[in-house]
Amino acid sequence: MLQTLRAPIYLPRANTDPVSSPHAALAVFSLALRRPLCEEVLVLMLDNQLRGVGLMSFDAVASFTNNVNHAIGLCSSVLNASSLSICTVEPHLLGRDNDSKYLEMTQDLCRHAGLKLIDWLVVTRGAVINIRAVS
Repeated sequence: MLQTLRAPIYLPRANTDPVSSPHAALAVFSLALRRPLCEEVLVLMLDNQLRGVGLMSFDAVASFTNNVNHAIGLCSSVLNASSLSICTVEPHLLGRDNDSKYLEMTQDLCRHAGLKLIDWLVVTRGAVINIRAVS
């Protein structure tokens, strides 16, 4: 499925259009996903009107906590970034037992940094999982 994922017809424009749904966030992330899929973390930085102000990608070689802290640190350096959406890529679907724990931890880390977590998407071969973020 994701091997053939193409940019959608509607793609939010940076600094202009709000990224107001997980579908819109996935549209942006689809442009940056490496193929073939490999473990990586993508972070979409958003302003207070949910417009994209930056997109970054880095290898997911560290622990989940370190990856989140790295992403938050990078977002904190962008002046008008007030929220973020995260996309983790797991080429081979891993157990989802810890998702609620990781979601709560990520929301806490974002909150302490003055950021709001909007979405957390997990991309695997053949699936996209939306880990619900509390707004």
